[in-house]
Amino acid sequence: MSTGDRRGSRGIAREALLSAAAGLFARQGYRATTLDDVAGALRIRKASLYHYIRSKEDLLTGIYDRIFDRIEEAVRPLASEGWPADERLRRMIHAHVAVVAAESSMLAVAFREEAELGQAKQAAIRRRKRAYEQVFGQVIAEGQAAGLLRPLQTGLLVRALLGMCNWMYQWYRPERGSPEAIAGEFTLLLESGWLAADARRGAFARPESVDEALAPVRDAVRRSRAELDRASAELARAAERLHDGLARRP
Repeated sequence: MSTGDRRGSRGIAREALLSAAAGLFARQGYRATTLDDVAGALRIRKASLYHYIRSKEDLLTGIYDRIFDRIEEAVRPLASEGWPADERLRRMIHAHVAVVAAESSMLAVAFREEAELGQAKQAAIRRRKRAYEQVFGQVIAEGQAAGLLRPLQTGLLVRALLGMCNWMYQWYRPERGSPEAIAGEFTLLLESGWLAADARRGAFARPESVDEALAPVRDAVRRSRAELDRASAELARAAERLHDGLARRP
């Protein structure tokens, strides 16, 4: 019996199985990866995989379940702690970023391969995503009610926050900073914006109507026309003087 067979007979930890599959799916894509590839990565026979899964889709479903479980276990308890809402939000961001950094392969699969699942499973994933977004939305709403956070659109703020954190799966490498340091930078950006403290510029005002938005352009056109009219008048006067001068010549 080979080493791979003996390992298979002793059992494979589900963590190892899902990690191997996630790494392959992230590198090669879900469709291009076969169960033979997964078995090879685990050094077992393909037949041994069927002790743990029924199909390749089971692996993909398991990856979604694991990444949701990891993130929710890290973040949900923080949302109900007794700290003020702004402090809860900071800690939730730090916890979320830590999981994304640790599970970048799983996140890559989760964001790329959802369409490979059946409709019922896709619907279940969307429900779970919305439920997780609502955890952040509730804390943000509490912070706004307490005057700790600006009264921005809650849903938009949640999507912006999670989008920034989740996109780490595309670029994160340990040499680019610790998850704690990156989460700190993200939190500082969200709380303070990118302007220096003494810049004091604020956002550009939004026009109330199309006429208001076009008013500066129309003013510029009017000024240009006035300048053109003055130049045309001066040109006409110069032409008259030239004609008069020529008419008086002997």
